Amino acid sequence: MEKNPNSNPAPPTPEAYNQAIRELTHANLRLHQLDKAKDEFISIASHELRNPMAILKGTISMILAGDDGDINDEVRDDLKDVMVVVGRQIRMVNELLDISRIEAGVIYFNLLPELDIVNVAHLLEASLNLVADQNGVRIVVVDSPDIPKVQGDQDKISQVLINLVTNALKFTEQGSITISFKREGEFVVISVTDTGTGMPEEKKEELFKKFTKPADPTVATMSTGSGLGLYISKKFIEHHGGKLWLDRSEPGKGSTFCLSLPISASAAAKKVAEDTAVLQNLKQVYFKTKGGKNE
Repeated sequence: MEKNPNSNPAPPTPEAYNQAIRELTHANLRLHQLDKAKDEFISIASHELRNPMAILKGTISMILAGDDGDINDEVRDDLKDVMVVVGRQIRMVNELLDISRIEAGVIYFNLLPELDIVNVAHLLEASLNLVADQNGVRIVVVDSPDIPKVQGDQDKISQVLINLVTNALKFTEQGSITISFKREGEFVVISVTDTGTGMPEEKKEELFKKFTKPADPTVATMSTGSGLGLYISKKFIEHHGGKLWLDRSEPGKGSTFCLSLPISASAAAKKVAEDTAVLQNLKQVYFKTKGGKNE
């Protein structure tokens, strides 16, 4: 009798099931080993690259300061260009180190129980406006006296805000970048709004992935960064118990990015503090087994 081609195939035997499980287990183990090797390579390579670049930057700074004698304007301009490139590479190496520590779950957080987030923004406003003024853009921090203090790592939060503002500067040719605040339940929400080029809908889904840049590659203002800044920023804020998201962006009308941080002494803040204490203990073990430095 001819076999019906539409009939169901015979179920696999127990031996076939066991063989498939063994192969999947072996493949999964191998993937974990490769992922661990990748993280270790990035961490070691980043450390080895950061030290000579820091020395190079320091040496150039001394030459520009005249420690080794006078230099002409042409050499000075060349050295300033080199400083910009070295600074960019140092930032990229630091981002790779942040990635390796984030993915190992051992990045250090110095949580302050009461942090004046409005004051942090004002401190950044003064330094970043030196760059923004040259591009015809103004950074404005909206004073908000009723905003409560938050719990957070000032250095990490500053890094996130700097990343958001510098990204906005890349795509804002004129107008302003505004940092504003509001309270929502147990959180303070910080918004960074620009009057720049905005972005098309298809770019929004990829924004917070590794090595993704917010600009369209056909746009002249395409980012020269590593494409890691938003990914790292999102991870930093999530470790604080908050969120980072794109609130709105329209081509030709600018963008608004928002982040939330737990208010001091709130239930959300207390939970993050407890989780962070456990994380710091894990970090001590991690660096001890690596023979590395506790940074």
